[in-house]
Amino acid sequence: MKILYLLFYVFVVLEATEPHKRVARRQATGNITNPFVQTRREAMIRRRLAREPPRDCSDAPDENIKTTCLMIRAMDTQTRRRLARQAMRNIIPQAPAGPPNWLQPIPVPGNTRGQTAYHPYDCMTITCLCPFFAGRIVGGNCILANGQPLLMSYRKEYRMMTEDERNRWHRALNVLKRNGEYDRMSYQHFEVGVGSGAHSGPGFLPWHREFLKRFEIALRMVDPSVAIPYWDSVMDSYLPDPRDSIFFSDLFVGMPDWYGNVVSGPFAYWRTLDGRAAILRALGREGQLFTEAQVNSIVSQNTIENTMAFTAPQLGCPYPNNYGAIEYTHSNIHLFIGGDMKPPSTSSNDVIFWMHHSFVDYLWELWRQLKQPRWYREVAYSADHGYCTNWLHFSYGPMRPFPYLMNRDGLSNSYTDQMYRYAPRATCSLQNPNCGSPYLFCDTRGYPHCVAKIKINGNCMGFEAYDSCYAGRCWYGRCVPGAWARAAKTSELNNETMIPMELFEAALEEPKKAEIPLIKSIKVEFSTPLFNDCFNRHPCCTAWAESGSCNSEPEYMGVYCAASCHVCQPDYNITNPCLDRHVNCRPWKEAGMCSGASADFMSENCRESCEKCELDREDQCTIDGKPVPVPSTEKLKESIRDYSIEKKVKDAVAKAKLVRISKKKQEIRNEMAEAKKIPMHKNSGTTGIENGRHIVQNNVPGRR
Repeated sequence: MKILYLLFYVFVVLEATEPHKRVARRQATGNITNPFVQTRREAMIRRRLAREPPRDCSDAPDENIKTTCLMIRAMDTQTRRRLARQAMRNIIPQAPAGPPNWLQPIPVPGNTRGQTAYHPYDCMTITCLCPFFAGRIVGGNCILANGQPLLMSYRKEYRMMTEDERNRWHRALNVLKRNGEYDRMSYQHFEVGVGSGAHSGPGFLPWHREFLKRFEIALRMVDPSVAIPYWDSVMDSYLPDPRDSIFFSDLFVGMPDWYGNVVSGPFAYWRTLDGRAAILRALGREGQLFTEAQVNSIVSQNTIENTMAFTAPQLGCPYPNNYGAIEYTHSNIHLFIGGDMKPPSTSSNDVIFWMHHSFVDYLWELWRQLKQPRWYREVAYSADHGYCTNWLHFSYGPMRPFPYLMNRDGLSNSYTDQMYRYAPRATCSLQNPNCGSPYLFCDTRGYPHCVAKIKINGNCMGFEAYDSCYAGRCWYGRCVPGAWARAAKTSELNNETMIPMELFEAALEEPKKAEIPLIKSIKVEFSTPLFNDCFNRHPCCTAWAESGSCNSEPEYMGVYCAASCHVCQPDYNITNPCLDRHVNCRPWKEAGMCSGASADFMSENCRESCEKCELDREDQCTIDGKPVPVPSTEKLKESIRDYSIEKKVKDAVAKAKLVRISKKKQEIRNEMAEAKKIPMHKNSGTTGIENGRHIVQNNVPGRR
């Protein structure tokens, strides 16, 4: 019996010590840190996380996708850190007071936004745009001053545009570049690399749709017939070397020199945001263009999470890494162009950016038309999941920097119902091997498809039997100048089909260079945009500016009193006390906007319509002869510093701070100069002049 008791005791001791031994072994291998306080829930979470795919891009299918993945995750990480800093300060971005409409200014049937707007970029209908184009509504149509109607934009493939359309597109871009609007909008994209829903998540597609719409409106205010073309890079991907495509020629986007600088074509020597003298490209060093298989994959997705994808998921996200998402696929083209196009911060320096994203938007709209009923397109959005994306990508997250917009506003059908539509992609067939453009040819092998033509001296290997060279012919795998003619197809040879000797001898001669007729110039009067966004948003701005508040309160004054602080140059007489400064003052007055939340803006900019011409601003803006205080708070200042996207506002704030610092330094210098003139008493820490004259405390650093 004693032996049995002894064995039982040994067994109990071993069972009691075995868990501790297992813990020690697990601690030695680094599996757990402190298992004694680990709860069952924590253990379950750890086991689930261990089964998750890696979130460090190590499972990317190739180096191009891995490069894109690392860039997307870096942007997401910076955004999360920025949001954390803002949360610690408890900053709530405040919407600027003033304009009665940026989102839904006037109640309209259906409660849709953009029927009337403060800024033309906020419009979502042609009727809304009409007053900004100095047009008039006749029978429901907008008729411009030249008698032509203002129509919806029709976005064609770049190579499918007529010569007139392409030249107008190039000229409108150059006008925007010269007047600074191109750089201003490019700076918006530069700033939203982090701290917004533009990249690294579901907000990518709706954000860029709104951005393209605004840029297109800017172009149309220069030339109302212009639309943003799309670049179907699939047609270039079929070539042996896509860099030889006619797309990269002086007829289209221009050619880079040996160092990658774009020094020829319609966009030669465009100065970029970072100060370079020309657009930079590094064609074909990494990445790839769209392929037909990728396009088919994009439009065949069946879930919203695979289209508006979580491209930077964290540990705990229930969705796997989706390297086939359109944000990943589209980044390959950014890598292929290289140079300015590679990082998101500088990609809009290159005009290819707009045409590439126009094609991305076209594919998204094609998917919406194929996979979603009309009503569902405006409500379907990926789940708001904090482990899958940061909150700026949530459906109700702010669409920075566009005022009063949320990410889900980018789902509206009004974009393609009211503002623009897409022309179909170029196609051909065996029966009609014609792509409808002199810059494309039809490859009838397998499934007939259109391919971009090749530049002279470009690689045309494999396309010798086709009209593959622009203004030339494919000769032993190389495009050379000369006319091209398709050989006649015969089933048998006979004497009647023999080539005449004179034609045979002519074929041996040196080919003559083809003469390309010059394109007739188009006389079009181009002008700067008609709308100048330069308004004060408070009736006391002039009084505050005269009292020096532009320097003492640069954040508030730079945003709310831009005209009085000379942040911008208004195109109206700012001293006229009775003037409607905005084109929509009368509609706003009819909608009852002269009072309420928009009263300050209307009192300053719509005094005639609101019948406030007799109102004395001095009585409104002064108390006992002094200006009323500027309604600026520390929270508002921090909000403006963090969320103000306008470069001109930030420059004005920085300039005001420099002026304030220089004035302070000058005051110190003056005090020191005065102190040197005054003799010092021997037995005191003060300086002064006897006989009761002014005495100043000696503030020498380090003395007490």
